[in-house]
Amino acid sequence: MAKLPDNVTLRRLFREGLTDLQIAKAYGCTPAAVNARYGIVMNEPRKPWSNTASAILEAAWPREEFERQKFTRFNRARDLTTFIRWRLGDPTLTERQLLRARNFTKHQKRNGVVLTLDWSKDNPWVFLPREPSDGELVIRWPEGRELPKGPHLEAISLPPTLDGPDSQRG
Repeated sequence: MAKLPDNVTLRRLFREGLTDLQIAKAYGCTPAAVNARYGIVMNEPRKPWSNTASAILEAAWPREEFERQKFTRFNRARDLTTFIRWRLGDPTLTERQLLRARNFTKHQKRNGVVLTLDWSKDNPWVFLPREPSDGELVIRWPEGRELPKGPHLEAISLPPTLDGPDSQRG
């Protein structure tokens, strides 16, 4: 009988952008088994775009270490999450959310900045001047943390245009 990897590995594979089908094939099981592990065993039901955005941010600033959840109510955190969902091609975004994602992009491009967390501030989401090491990322990726790959890396990178993914409306 096929066996799925441990939960930490499964989360990492999800962060890297693998689908349930790809994970299932790699471990010789069904996509339903992968989905059940997430939703039932790990108690992490997935909303594909929101959960993917959370997984990407978790890779940068893990909850246990940084208590990032305390800061998600701030507008810049919401804008970042909406931006990531937009870059992933989330068709459920409202027109207002699409506008916020585009404005987030315009602000970063116009001002040459990236977003980071600074716990010494009242509003810890801070824009900093872009450095060469930031590349096209919209956040200052923490040193020592592994960058996501594939579509997850694209989701935290500035788009070449303000149109977003090909599948995105408007």
